[in-house]
Amino acid sequence: MFGLEILKNRLKDAPKTSGVYLFKNKKDIPIYIGKAINIKRRLSNYGNLPKLPRRLQKMVSQTVNIDFELTESERNALLLEALLIKKFSPRYNIRLKDDKSFPLIKITNGDFPRLTRFRNDFSNEDKVFGPFTSALKTDRVIKILQKSFKLRSCNDLEFKNRNRPCLLYDLKQCSAPCVSKVSQNDYKSQVSDTVKFFQGNQKKIFDKLEKQMVYFSESQNYEKAAELRDSIQSLNYIIREEVKISTQETNFDFIHINDKKYFSIYIGFIRYGRYLGGNLIYYSEKFEEDIDPTSLIIQFYLKSFRPNKIIISKKISGYNELKSIMKENYKIDVSLKNSKIIGIHKISKLTAKRNDKEVSIQKQKYINNQEILNLLRIKFNIKNKVERIEAYDNSFFGNNYAVASYVVFNEEGFSIKDSRTYKFKDYDLKKFGDADLMKKVFKSRFSKDDKILPDIIIIDGAQPYLKICQEAIDESGISENIKLIGVSKGFKRDFRFDKYHLLNEKNLSLKDNPQIEGFIQKMRDQAHKLSKKNSMKRMSESLKTSFLDDIQGIGKIKKMRVINFFGSVQNLKRANRDELTQIKGLSSKNIKAILDKING
Repeated sequence: MFGLEILKNRLKDAPKTSGVYLFKNKKDIPIYIGKAINIKRRLSNYGNLPKLPRRLQKMVSQTVNIDFELTESERNALLLEALLIKKFSPRYNIRLKDDKSFPLIKITNGDFPRLTRFRNDFSNEDKVFGPFTSALKTDRVIKILQKSFKLRSCNDLEFKNRNRPCLLYDLKQCSAPCVSKVSQNDYKSQVSDTVKFFQGNQKKIFDKLEKQMVYFSESQNYEKAAELRDSIQSLNYIIREEVKISTQETNFDFIHINDKKYFSIYIGFIRYGRYLGGNLIYYSEKFEEDIDPTSLIIQFYLKSFRPNKIIISKKISGYNELKSIMKENYKIDVSLKNSKIIGIHKISKLTAKRNDKEVSIQKQKYINNQEILNLLRIKFNIKNKVERIEAYDNSFFGNNYAVASYVVFNEEGFSIKDSRTYKFKDYDLKKFGDADLMKKVFKSRFSKDDKILPDIIIIDGAQPYLKICQEAIDESGISENIKLIGVSKGFKRDFRFDKYHLLNEKNLSLKDNPQIEGFIQKMRDQAHKLSKKNSMKRMSESLKTSFLDDIQGIGKIKKMRVINFFGSVQNLKRANRDELTQIKGLSSKNIKAILDKING
């Protein structure tokens, strides 16, 4: 029993109270999670399949069970729904456009604090700044701050085990507290200046740096004066990238809601009166029934760094529940836009403008993606609408470290979260062959009960690989027609000479379809990049852990200290006795054994 039948059966004993309901598949995995004031009434809406979005029609057809979690109130149901969605990531729930956490910058606690980028855990004693909208921007800011204030970036183990400065000291990006090149008091002053700069006291910092620059210039220490001049210019770059909102010290997120021609949620990050950037967390051309802005906002803050205050541009359904949840569970004040808040008009206009710009980009991407999907449908005589394409590739180092990956392209473009990687332990390419590996991949891919099937599969290989894929599809009992396209490498691996194949057609020409040919190449490149990256990672991890494994007396902790000290196995292989003696916990016997291994 499944689908509508199971729905009708569960409706009989469905409660008429508030709570959460979970649609589950054959493996008892939630594929959709929802909340309701009256669960029975809400579930009855899923019985009219033609009125449901295609996404929810598929969800109902795959349902074999429906569970209920009752709550005392609508507010508790809302919070529980968000927590369960975060835990299970159900396939058919509305997803945030970008559900990754945002990078932050932290200055750790301690005598010699560390400046670093992070996304996850931090101590309450750490000083945290951000969030920033990209890792690239965050790293650029850190580099500028290192150059200007010279805080260390190395981890604590490296810091404790050093007896000579690292390269950053020579590059004038660290004051080398690890080897006492700077006093503790002077380093505290560097930390204090960094914090002040983040908190908006830039004028004081610039005045201090300019006075120092003049002093060193008059003392004819032109190198130091030039260094300070460069720091001032670099710090000005950071300020130019930010937008000043008010003179008042402020720390909040502004949530812009658009529900007119389309539905979107844009969140702007304001810290210490400056706009750090923002993000379009959700966008949809049409407002589907299960789109709940309150739930989406809660889901966002379950993964993102939380501010002290959230200001929302307009009242939304569930606003009071959201306010209560944020206050009681996360100590966040939630309020509506108010003209009395200094600078709120400016941030409101700014986020609305950024929202429109991001939506415009998304719309154009959507149009372009739809165009290429339609071209593929016409070219390969596919009857139904093309919604999902997968491209596969294998990668090895030598005959080992086998990895296979597939990337996904849909109406939203390349979907990183839907891409997958398969790792094969102890797989010998020379013994089993590339085709056997591909067979294992396809069997695994099509054996899952909750699978979303592609309309087109692109394979790195000729017709033999297409046949392997088709056999795996047939054996899994899939009745849908999936178009298989093979790509074999051209002369000297020049993509201009690549050949394209179908199951029943060899050497298919795409010269008259440059858009399709370019797209297939891009799909193939993306799959190759992903598999290569993960194969290299496997090799690196293997080398990192295995080089010292067979040395008697070198346990897990000592091995970690050695690798962290040198940074890589390659550096370790060039180590000498003097360097090894610097590592805490290594005996003379350990050092001799390592040197014997290196020289052996």
